Amino acid sequence: MLDMPIDPVYYQLAEYFDSLPKFDQFSSAREYREAINRIYEERNRQLSQHERVERVEDRTIKGRNGDIRVRVYQQKPDSPVLVYYHGGGFVICSIESHDALCRRIARLSNSTVVSVDYRLAPEHKFPAAVYDCYDATKWVAENAEELRIDPSKIFVGGDSAGGNLAAAVSIMARDSGEDFIKHQILIYPVVNFVAPTPSLLEFGEGLWILDQKIMSWFSEQYFSREEDKFNPLASVIFADLENLPPALIITAEYDPLRDEGEVFGQMLRRAGVEASIVRYRGVLHGFINYYPVLKAARDAINQIAALLVFD
Repeated sequence: MLDMPIDPVYYQLAEYFDSLPKFDQFSSAREYREAINRIYEERNRQLSQHERVERVEDRTIKGRNGDIRVRVYQQKPDSPVLVYYHGGGFVICSIESHDALCRRIARLSNSTVVSVDYRLAPEHKFPAAVYDCYDATKWVAENAEELRIDPSKIFVGGDSAGGNLAAAVSIMARDSGEDFIKHQILIYPVVNFVAPTPSLLEFGEGLWILDQKIMSWFSEQYFSREEDKFNPLASVIFADLENLPPALIITAEYDPLRDEGEVFGQMLRRAGVEASIVRYRGVLHGFINYYPVLKAARDAINQIAALLVFD
């Protein structure tokens, strides 16, 4: 990694990254989640103090498999809404770990963000998270008046695993004959659990944040059966991609997931879907969460906010 021209800010973050709980594939998912979420959530509590939003409200809604917690951030009523699904390999992270990011998007766009606390693996295997995210998005669409959002401007988005879920929700809505999703925002999404890509082979070892070992472990937690990896709501590259909402796909230069995200964008284009593919240089997977110190992260958030305003 030292041979790569990464943003120098990462070397300032090295002590923080080194302080994170070390991944151990023999640890229980619950233990690893609790240890790492504790750090992520504390960091977000500090950042959130600087991201003031006019209204923040936690709600509990009904999904097909029980209650789903959502957090509504509203800077301005009667605005576009981004339904956001956090990253974390379907196993870790939470509404709290992505609180500051959601606040910032709402504040910069003068819009509404609804963050979804979907069920996590391995306690809840695929497709539990997909169903929770779809049901929460359908609830947003059906309760637009109460939420004081513009029902013609419902966006879905997320980072990493959340990007996967945003794509899957878009596919489910299309397959259900529904067109309430205006745009999908996929931030370094995982879209292919089956075949390796050049970036996975090149950056799959020795990087902070994400490598092949933890990716394989996440996959083991998420899926009950190997064949589930081929399901088009998991590896969304296998889905029929026609007639999906336009997509903004954001990738990171030094990310194992870079190539699959960019290939997915090209596949959407070949299927007749408008897709913008933007690679941010010098950054690693997860970079958007480090916006206080990374200019590329601030630029990416500004791009997302601008899309909510002008699309």
